[in-house]
Amino acid sequence: MVAAGAEAAAVGSGTVFGGFTADEFPVVVETSKSGRKVVRIGLGLEMTCTSGGAFALPDRDDNLRVNGKRRFSRSSTVTLRNDDGTTTDVEFNRAGAFNKARTKVTGTWASKMTFRDAAGAVTDTCESGTVRWSAKQ
Repeated sequence: MVAAGAEAAAVGSGTVFGGFTADEFPVVVETSKSGRKVVRIGLGLEMTCTSGGAFALPDRDDNLRVNGKRRFSRSSTVTLRNDDGTTTDVEFNRAGAFNKARTKVTGTWASKMTFRDAAGAVTDTCESGTVRWSAKQ
């Protein structure tokens, strides 16, 4: 665990970018002082479900390495085990790139949640689709 002061110092010493997704949700990107890491990125998503429901969801990621071409990405699937015996599979794909001057960053974000009952049967699936976003200093 990082001490609160150390985390604040690490975040505060970089650059903060702000903007919006194509769906008009806010997006914030914080970089390290060197610009080699996205310390934190967060945005809002609209999730649409096969059951007919929909909900807004804040989503974020931390510590994404920025490569020499000024790009970053992460994809993964995580299974959450709920107290009632059900599970939720969360799939995500995140990608972004800084312009050459490092004054703007653009990217895509996609999330999918698959809800399963205790026997493993799918009870609902909710997806954001691929959402485009942009942010600037």
